[in-house]
Amino acid sequence: MWPRFGPRVGRLGVHSALSVPLLLQGTVAGAITAYSRDKDAFTDQATHLGEQFASPAAVAVHNAQVLAQAQELTRQLTTALSTRPNIDQAIGLLRGRTGSTTEEAFARLREHSQAEHTKIVVVAQRLVDEAVRRALANQAET
Repeated sequence: MWPRFGPRVGRLGVHSALSVPLLLQGTVAGAITAYSRDKDAFTDQATHLGEQFASPAAVAVHNAQVLAQAQELTRQLTTALSTRPNIDQAIGLLRGRTGSTTEEAFARLREHSQAEHTKIVVVAQRLVDEAVRRALANQAET
């Protein structure tokens, strides 16, 4: 990529670049890159100034990554909490039908989920919906 980058950006009028890594605890979190139309535009002073900006920028990028991870975990936990009742109901139905333990019933749900390439909550919801349909059909017959 780099051997082609220089000539391509040169045709666009970019003749200098300064890239400063965003380092946080020895890990690169990104980079600040500046471009110029002038040749040899970036001096040692520009590099020093870029490095001064890089430190707080690295903290900001790290904090943004931590926030994004926390938001994703929150989303996952919220989903898990909202789907848990369906899974518990399906486990109860399987236990009632087969006399299996909770672990065995959950393993069976998981096996169906994997075999169908479907989320476990979808398999559980189908099982619960099927049980409800059967119960309603039985009520209608009586």
